[in-house]
Amino acid sequence: MTKLSRKERMQKAQEMAGISFWVDLRMGRLTKYAIQKQVKHIIAMIFRYGILICLSFVVITPLWNLVRDAFTAPAALGDKSTTWIPQQVSSLFINMARSKSLMDYWPSLFYSLGVTLVLTILQVLSTGLAAYSFARLKFKGSGILFFCVVLTIVVPSDAIMLAQYAAFRNFDIFGLIGLINGTGSGLNLIDKPVSQFILAGTGMGVKSGLYIYFMRQAVRGLPISVEEAAHVDGAGFLRTFFSIVVPSMSGSILTVSVLSFLWNYTDTYYTGLLNRNTHFLAYQYSQLQGNVRWGIDSAAKSNSEWITMVNASDPFVQTAIISACALLVVVPLLIMYAFVQKRFVQGAARSGLGGD
Repeated sequence: MTKLSRKERMQKAQEMAGISFWVDLRMGRLTKYAIQKQVKHIIAMIFRYGILICLSFVVITPLWNLVRDAFTAPAALGDKSTTWIPQQVSSLFINMARSKSLMDYWPSLFYSLGVTLVLTILQVLSTGLAAYSFARLKFKGSGILFFCVVLTIVVPSDAIMLAQYAAFRNFDIFGLIGLINGTGSGLNLIDKPVSQFILAGTGMGVKSGLYIYFMRQAVRGLPISVEEAAHVDGAGFLRTFFSIVVPSMSGSILTVSVLSFLWNYTDTYYTGLLNRNTHFLAYQYSQLQGNVRWGIDSAAKSNSEWITMVNASDPFVQTAIISACALLVVVPLLIMYAFVQKRFVQGAARSGLGGD
């Protein structure tokens, strides 16, 4: 006889319970309380599924509209009878968006993914160490420092824009760099990815304050007895962090990693301020939105076939090009989320649980 798993046994018990309820209802063996309880359960289930269906519609509809506009043939643009599926399908706008004149997609994608991956690693490492320090180390002024971390979440980035630009326009550490190079001035790190790396590695990157708060809650939810045993055995701060804390909060670290990758990949504020590189997809897309007609003209001139098929001044063509570019930017994120969504949801749900 095949042994059922715990999940299969629970599912079978629920099915039998449902059958038993209807049988008992027909036979008149149920109490008023049992009937009310089952009716409330059915109403709650219908309400829950209704909310999920509505949320799914809200989330999926904009993405589907991007796909529809990006794959609609130019002759069918503006057809009001097309709601979900275009009557004429064409990959023309996707091909134009991938062209060198518009997004130069493959070189830009590899550059964006490489820079974002480095930023994510640096950010997760710096915020994880900061979170562990705030959660476990007690010292004078720790509360004030954590208050400053909270301020990085509350204070808008525009308030410190000029200070950050000036710091990296003449980057120096206590005047040492100017002393070494003999010029008395620091380095110009504007339009270089190293400026973003410095911010991410020092805990001042995109949403770093939020990650510190999130992982601090996760560390506080871990049992401290295991860490105390490691300290008794002679483990130091870093060894305890990497050997015990990191494996214990892998779900939370994955959640922070996904959020960090997502926000760094789509960031245009720090990219536009410190690293204005035309190979960064999100920055390219934001620039294209402001001058899409010029981009369409440039792409059409590089291919004689496209000139006869598109009109750069047509607002429907402009919308289709914007949708195609947006779809190409979003696709890598959708692929990534498809692989990590289960652990991502678990890590977000379990963070903040209490320990001993």
